Amino acid sequence: KKLLIGIDVGSTTTKITVLDAGTETLLYSDYRRHHADQLASVLFAIREAAELFLTVTQDHFTGSGAKPVAEAAGTPYIQEVVANSIALKKTYETVGTAIELGGQDAKIIFCDILPPLS
Repeated sequence: KKLLIGIDVGSTTTKITVLDAGTETLLYSDYRRHHADQLASVLFAIREAAELFLTVTQDHFTGSGAKPVAEAAGTPYIQEVVANSIALKKTYETVGTAIELGGQDAKIIFCDILPPLS
């Protein structure tokens, strides 16, 4: 079974999700504070997921603290506002605006100016 893993390293927390690639069903998620040790929290999250799933075939990082971790791991990084806008448009085709509150900031996304997903 092909799995997708997403890891968000924010200003205060690390979040991880594992999805079935075929159905996009959520199989696992975890959310915990990283206490400013972002790399250790990512390694912990990956180890926890690896205990449940033997292989992860595709992974991506997002979040304000994730870019250096993704670069060190040779893993794709996507800016979190971009990731959120893609997920919103995929889930809610007619969404116009979204507000996301993070650990140390807030973002507003105007989805009605984005091109349609293909």
